[in-house]
Amino acid sequence: MNALTIETIKAAQNNDLAATAEVITATEGRIANIAYKLGASADQRDEFEQIGRIAVWEDVLPRFNGDSADSFFAFMHRTVDAKIRDAVRTEKNQGATGADHDALKVFAMCVKEANGDVDVAQKLAQTLPPKGRRLSADRAYAARMAWDGPVSIDMPNNEDGASFADLIASDYGVPDEFVTAADRARSDRDRKITTVRAVIDSMGAKGAHILKSTYGIDPVPCLGTGADADNELAETLATKPATVRVLRNQAHKSFEARYTMVTGMTK
Repeated sequence: MNALTIETIKAAQNNDLAATAEVITATEGRIANIAYKLGASADQRDEFEQIGRIAVWEDVLPRFNGDSADSFFAFMHRTVDAKIRDAVRTEKNQGATGADHDALKVFAMCVKEANGDVDVAQKLAQTLPPKGRRLSADRAYAARMAWDGPVSIDMPNNEDGASFADLIASDYGVPDEFVTAADRARSDRDRKITTVRAVIDSMGAKGAHILKSTYGIDPVPCLGTGADADNELAETLATKPATVRVLRNQAHKSFEARYTMVTGMTK
């Protein structure tokens, strides 16, 4: 069989069926090799090889603009590798943790929002995204487990390039053309409140409860500070009032450190 030429590749790009068939035949072995190297099991290999073939038809041929067969194969390898790698990753994550691909994408954006703090990201994923994209507690936990798992090092960032802020920038409850400065300010305030709650919930149970009772954060009633608050909290937490004061001080310091890390704020 003759080696694939740039002329054949160009003809395939112009919808020449014979040339397209020749390109597909020339890439079959490379696609199979990619699927094998990326860890596709024997019973999955046909499925992932088909994903590779579709990538050649739909992504490689339309987008290739090089001037040699070697550059075509290099571009093909990068594109097909990315497509099959994503499919293998999703399959492994779903099998290992029950995390679906949409949940992983939302969690990835929340990790970015939380500056890499996965504890805070798990909380944010349940409250910060627009309605319809928020994760349940179980999906957020599964996504977090997948992120922490053996394939997390390959987890892509938001693949369409949009930041998490971009994702929710238009979520003001009114059409974009009617968004006002007050709408934006309210949205920023809501995001800060959501982040504060997520940071507190990511802390230890006692410290989180003390902070919620100090400031009246639902569902804990506001007790404020002072001897009465210390006594009531000591009874609730089965400890001593003096210990409550120590825990409150530690909780404030922990919150400040974590919130600063998550938001990137400095004094």
